Amino acid sequence: MLQSLSNRSILLLSVTVTHKSNVLSQSDGLFRETCRRVYDANAAEYSAVEYKEQIVDSMVYRMFREPEVFDVVVAPNLYGDILSDGAAALVGSLGVVPSANVGDNFAIGEPCHGSAPDIEGKGISNPVATIRSTALMLEFMGYAEPAACIYEAVDANLAENKIKTPDLGGSSSTQEVIDDIIRRL
Repeated sequence: MLQSLSNRSILLLSVTVTHKSNVLSQSDGLFRETCRRVYDANAAEYSAVEYKEQIVDSMVYRMFREPEVFDVVVAPNLYGDILSDGAAALVGSLGVVPSANVGDNFAIGEPCHGSAPDIEGKGISNPVATIRSTALMLEFMGYAEPAACIYEAVDANLAENKIKTPDLGGSSSTQEVIDDIIRRL
């Protein structure tokens, strides 16, 4: 994604590095310094990217008050888990939020909620986050059109607001939601 932005002259994306280096100077200080070094070393190539930093506790506050100011958030695992669960509350459920762990040569998509073992086998888990995570991986692999089709089908399912799992106030099963999204593809 960043490669496609690097040739544009206007700011299109902000990246916010979240840390607690004011208290955890060794661990979070190293994380913060490393992020800054990587950005500085590549800033010319990514001129459409604005680098920002935010202390994690104020990040939580700002994310709930003004989520629209954040495009990409980079955080150590612990803060990422906390922030992603909080962000899920903004959109109604952990069951609809995808995530991706992306490296130079790989991407792993997964729901931000993890495996949800407490509802395993009950047929009530929301499949939307998993489906959206698959679309994120397809995008990473260069399959933008199929990913867009998946997003469109999921969005249509959610907009219709009829076939939904209990986490969104519905009574549909996991399989019923999957079948509806597949039908929309």
